[in-house]
Amino acid sequence: MEHKMHKASRQLSDAETLEILKKGDHGTLSVQGDDGYPYSTPVNYIMVANKLYIHSAPYGYKIECLERNTKCCFSAIISAKIIPSKITAAFESVIMTGNAVFIEDQAEKRAALEAFVTQKHPGYEDVGFKMIDKQIDKTAVMRIDPISMTGKAYHG
Repeated sequence: MEHKMHKASRQLSDAETLEILKKGDHGTLSVQGDDGYPYSTPVNYIMVANKLYIHSAPYGYKIECLERNTKCCFSAIISAKIIPSKITAAFESVIMTGNAVFIEDQAEKRAALEAFVTQKHPGYEDVGFKMIDKQIDKTAVMRIDPISMTGKAYHG
C-alpha cells in the first residue's frame, strides 16, 4: 500500500523515518468510524525497539472502532516552522498505515508503559512505575504494526 509522494525529494528512508518518530510524542490515530466516516483522535505515543505504542483507557469510541476493524492510520508532525520569507514551512512528518494490535502480554504491556515514563517523564520514574502497578489492568496498550510508513521532511 505505497503511494508515490508528489515531491519525492522530501521522502525519508525508513531508518530516517524511525529516527524522527523517536523525537516526537504526539500524533493522530485515524480509524474506521460509524457509517463509513473516518474518526481521528489525538494520542501520545512511544517508540520501543522501533515499534510504535499508544496507551488509552480500555473503553470508548476509539477502542470500539478498533475492536470492529484494526486497520488504522497514524500520523505525526514532529516539527513544523513557518518560513515567512519563502512562503513555506519547514517540517518533519510521518504517516503510518497498519493494524492496531491490543497488547495482552503483560511483559510487553509493562515495557511499553515503562518506556512512556522513562522517556517522557524522566525524574518521575518512582511515581510513574507506582502508577503503572495500580493502573496496568485498567489501561489498554496498542501497537501499530505497519503495512506502510512514509516520512517526509523539508528543512527550508
